[in-house]
Amino acid sequence: MTRREILRYTALATGAAVSVPLATALLSGCQSELQDNYVPQFFEEETFSVIKHMMNTILPKTDSPSAIGVGAHQVMDEMVLNVYTEEEQLEFQTQFKALQTYLSEAADAKAFDTLRPKQQLALLQTLEQSEAEELADVRATLLDVKQQTIAYYLSSEEIATNYLNYLPVPGEYQPCISLEEAGGKAWAI
Repeated sequence: MTRREILRYTALATGAAVSVPLATALLSGCQSELQDNYVPQFFEEETFSVIKHMMNTILPKTDSPSAIGVGAHQVMDEMVLNVYTEEEQLEFQTQFKALQTYLSEAADAKAFDTLRPKQQLALLQTLEQSEAEELADVRATLLDVKQQTIAYYLSSEEIATNYLNYLPVPGEYQPCISLEEAGGKAWAI
């Protein structure tokens, strides 16, 4: 079984959010820094720009970095390229193209990434709240991108170590500590 198959089965069995840290480490090797001049490997530049703006709308910069500030868009590009099967890649491209078309039509033929942030947010919120049956597939694609954005964001090193509770597993080895320093109880194994 190849590493790609293991990641795929792990993602299917346990959900993408659980496998993201493992996948990120395996896909990026020792490289953990955000690349300012990142060139997408899977997506075309136009599509990648729309993805970046969607991610930035979903998780904008506040007192913590934005989704693109921690490289969620880069992880998504690498995941689709390296983890998705060819069939899944084609399906994602088709679904995302339909989402892009909907957003452009809803914005009077303007590209989503050229709109102001408030317009982008309004478009995404309108689609997400829509109950129209003919928009079900487009809405599902938006929710998929939103889920991936959140998963990649929360599993980034910056967010995991500086904004969330972080307990390195298995933890720091301390060979000679007293029972009181261990919290008064021995650790279960």
